Amino acid sequence: MRTTLLTGLIVLAATAAAAQPSGHMSAPEVRRIFFGIDMQGVHQPSGDVWRECIDPDGKTAYWLRGAFDEGRLTVRRDGSLCFSYASSGFRDEACWKARRVDATNYKFESADGEEGVFVTTRTRPAQSCPGRDAVVS
Repeated sequence: MRTTLLTGLIVLAATAAAAQPSGHMSAPEVRRIFFGIDMQGVHQPSGDVWRECIDPDGKTAYWLRGAFDEGRLTVRRDGSLCFSYASSGFRDEACWKARRVDATNYKFESADGEEGVFVTTRTRPAQSCPGRDAVVS
């Protein structure tokens, strides 16, 4: 009985620790926040300004270094946001773990070994995304 109780407590503690080990957002939280958002920010360490709008269905519009791409967002069970783009025929995928920086801004760290991080400097709700010629500043 004691062994069973001890084993149960160890499993419960390990499960709780694994749920949010480093402050990254969970899959339900990611789905609630990032489907229907327009974000602008800075890539670190390059300093490049970027913008990505994600409509409520997961279609994205992305601007970086003067280039525009359309894409799709999916969310893995671990909460990683995975982006694929038309420019690669949707074959390549980059996945990022998100954490809150403050009430309305986020930091995206690679879930699969990409370099650098993306940090938002401005976010706002979006029911649809602008086209190729939108302002990025």
